[in-house]
Parts: sequence; C-alpha cells; structure tokens
Amino acid sequence: MSELDHDLLAWVEQCSGQGVADAVRIPGGASRQAWVVRLDDGAKRFLRMDAGTSALSAVGYDLAREARAYQWLTDKPVRAAGFCGVSPDGRALLLDFVDGGPGPMDDPDLARDFMEQVNALHGLEPPADLAHDDLAVWTMLYREHCAEPDPLIDLGLRRLEETAPGPPDRAVLVHGDLGPGNVLHDGRRVTGLCDWELAHVGDPMEDLGWITVRAMLTPFVDTDTAFGWYGGPVDAERVRYWQLACQVRNLIGLGVTGAAGGDLGMRMLFSTLHRRVTAELLCEALGVVPEPVDVPEPADTEASEAYQAVLDDLRTVITPAVDGYASARSKSVARLVRYLDMVDRIGPKLAEQDLIDRERFDMDDDAEAAQYWARATQRQESLMRPAMGRLAGTRLARL
Repeated sequence: MSELDHDLLAWVEQCSGQGVADAVRIPGGASRQAWVVRLDDGAKRFLRMDAGTSALSAVGYDLAREARAYQWLTDKPVRAAGFCGVSPDGRALLLDFVDGGPGPMDDPDLARDFMEQVNALHGLEPPADLAHDDLAVWTMLYREHCAEPDPLIDLGLRRLEETAPGPPDRAVLVHGDLGPGNVLHDGRRVTGLCDWELAHVGDPMEDLGWITVRAMLTPFVDTDTAFGWYGGPVDAERVRYWQLACQVRNLIGLGVTGAAGGDLGMRMLFSTLHRRVTAELLCEALGVVPEPVDVPEPADTEASEAYQAVLDDLRTVITPAVDGYASARSKSVARLVRYLDMVDRIGPKLAEQDLIDRERFDMDDDAEAAQYWARATQRQESLMRPAMGRLAGTRLARL
C-alpha cells in the first residue's frame, strides 16, 4: 500500500475521482520527490512532491508555478504530461503518467524529434505570467540559502554580470533545464518534456546552452548536428554565455538545502563535474590556460581492504536484494565508499598540492583565481574518478 501520508493520499484520490491502489517512490529528482501512483482502475499518475526542503520554492520556483507551465502547455504542440492538479498547500503536483524513460538520445532520428519539440516550444508566444529576472533570482537564492560563500560561484557570478548580453531579439518560454535526461522517450520518438519547475520567459539561446550541459550527463548527438536542426539562428556567443550561467546555477542548486534529495553520493558526483567544467569555462573566458595536475599513483593503506569489503557487500549482497529507490541509494553509497577509499590513498598528497597552489595564485585576481580553481577541481575529480564512471573527464561541447 502507499507510503504517502493520509491527507496527500486523500487529495490524489479526490483529483483522480477514484481510489489509489499503491504509490511507489522512484529514483530521480533533485530538490523534489517523484512517485508513480497506480489507481484502482489500473491507470497511472505521476506525482511530484516538495518535501519542504527546497530553497527553489522560497524564490518562486515552486510546484504551483510549475503547474502553471503544464496548464499553459495544454493543447500546445509540445509533448508534456497532462495537468491533473496541484495540492491546496502547493507542495504536490499531480500529472498524467507519460510512457517512456529519460535514457540516451544519441540516435539521430530521436535527437531530431527532440529538436523539433524545441522548435515547437520556441515558436510559441510566451505567457506573460511566467516572466522572471532569472539571474537576479539565482543570485538571491545563493546569497540567502547557500550555507557558506563559495568563491568559485562568486567568481562565476561576477563574470556573468560583467558580460551579460542585452535582451534577445525575441523572448520565448525557456524550459530552464532542457536536454537529455529531462526528456522522456521510447527510443524512437519523444513522449514528453518533463521537469518544468525552472521554466521562465527569456533568451532561447539559454535552452541551447542547457542542452549542451545536459549532454555531458546523458549521451546525445554532437552539438553541431543537433543545432543544425534548430529552427532559428544560433548565436554562438550568447550560447557560450548561457553555458557558464547554466553551470553556475547548477553549483548554486547543488549548494542549497535539499539538493539531490539528500543523496550525498549523487550530489558529490554532479558537483565534482560541474565545478571542474565551470572552472574551465572561466579560464577560457578570462584568457588563461589551466595547468594540469600531477595526480599521484594510488597506494594501498591499512584501510584499503576494509573499503573493498564494503564495496563487495554492496555490489553482491545489498544492491541485488533491493530495487527502485532503495537500489539507487545503495549504488550512491558505493560511490561514497569509492571516494573515501581514494581520499585515504592519495588525499594527503593532493592536500599538499593545494596548500602550495593557495600560496602561488593571487585569489584577488580573477584570472589567477580561475587558474587555481581549475587545478583544485582537477584534484577533486581525481578523488571522485572511480565513482564517476564515464562522467570522469567529460567535456562541455563548445561552439
């Protein structure tokens, strides 16, 4: 039976006009929970729930706002889940269930179908009630809700403010986190664009920037091919600006309370990748070439055998015994163990390098600070590398 609380269950049944047979939490979602609800007649619904920890809601990106995006998309030529209802307290959003999954999109026919959906979205006259001063909102989110100042984010925000482009020739409804991973498909065609919580009226080049960022995480066709299917002009300079903006927002999102749904392993994985790529973008923007880091060869310690024993139990005993959300969290614990093992093996030597770099680079000079962060994030990725799989060393496509 469902693990949803009584009041929320009653609201779902009221919206659906029938009883709930069960509800299962599924992996995915950063600041919000995702559930699949099965009704008494066998039909399914998708439930997004804010557990009350999302700082995004505090700056206006709440589920009630996302509900308005889904309502606006009704009868539009953009494939998205049908809107069923938003709870009276605004903490739950009920949608029609959309078949398909968020897997790789490196098949050219599938990728082209996706870009046609982008064209359909950007071809619509945007709704006035979803306008947002987005960079200012994210700056406020960082200043008011991140636990501690982050010099890399500060450097990124300064650069974005100094190089902000003027208004676009034509504003559109920007999805705000568009690309592989936020696209449901059946392997042949797109069945729905999902996660509209960050939708706002803005520059269409922002969505193209997001596509390149998300393509680092989920296989996609090459950028030149994809953007060749875009229905309007592609302004490479503006896309490059938005690539940095997207990366800085990712760091802010990961830094606020509730990011990654409390999944520390996933949060560290994404943070490691996005921090390294952000530092590389800043070096490029400031005209400096990042220096490579001399990563020491990992050596066994007294704790190595214990770490390996934990990993073996997670892989062969614990993870096979669970499924769904619990299985995803078990794999995330394994990532943390791999990271801690590398900290034990090479962490002290990397810490020595970091101390030398902090003395060597002038952190009050943006170009030198970018150099430092490029090296610091390389060191962090060397610690996370065994836990990152194919994401280790991933590069952002440049236009």
